[in-house]
Amino acid sequence: MSSGSAKTAGRAPAANIPELMSALHHWEDALNGKIVQQEEAAAHLYPLVVQYEDTDAGAIAYHAAYICYAERARSALLRVAGFPVASTLAEHHQGFVIRNLQAEYHRPAALHDRLVVHTSCTALSAASCSLQQDMFCPDNGHIFARVSVQGVWIELDKGPKRFPQHLQQIISSFYTPLS
Repeated sequence: MSSGSAKTAGRAPAANIPELMSALHHWEDALNGKIVQQEEAAAHLYPLVVQYEDTDAGAIAYHAAYICYAERARSALLRVAGFPVASTLAEHHQGFVIRNLQAEYHRPAALHDRLVVHTSCTALSAASCSLQQDMFCPDNGHIFARVSVQGVWIELDKGPKRFPQHLQQIISSFYTPLS
C-alpha cells in the first residue's frame, strides 16, 4: 500500500465511527442478549439470525447449528451478567465443561429466520447446573429446538470444583425448578 493511500489497513474509518455506532445503538443487546425477569426467576434472551453458513443446500439450518446457537447464548449470558470467563480461565484455570447435552428438534429454521434463544436454569448444585435453552421464533412463538445441557465447573488440572460465589449467585438468579 502506498504511503499516500487514503485507507489504512486494519483500522476502522475513524471519521465515521460515531455515525456507524449510532446506527448500531442496540449493538450491546445484539451481541450479548438481555436478562429479563420472569415470574419466578430471570431468563436470558439471545437474538440471532440463521446465516447462510448455518444451512444446507435446501436453506434449512443444520441440526448442529442449534447446538452452536445454544453455546453462543450461554457465553453471552455470562458476559452480560458480568462474570469474567476469560480471566477466570486464564488466571485460575477454571471453567465450564459440558457433561451432558440433549437436543430436541421441533421444526426447522430456514435461512434468514430470526430466532431467540431463551435460557433458564432447571437444576443447580454446588458445582453443576442444568440449563434449558429454547430456540423460538419471536414472530409467532414456535419452538425450533430445545437444548438441555448440564455444565460442570472444573479446575482444569484437578476436576470438579464448587462454583465461585459470584457465579453461583448469577446462576441461582436463573433457577426455576422443572415442574
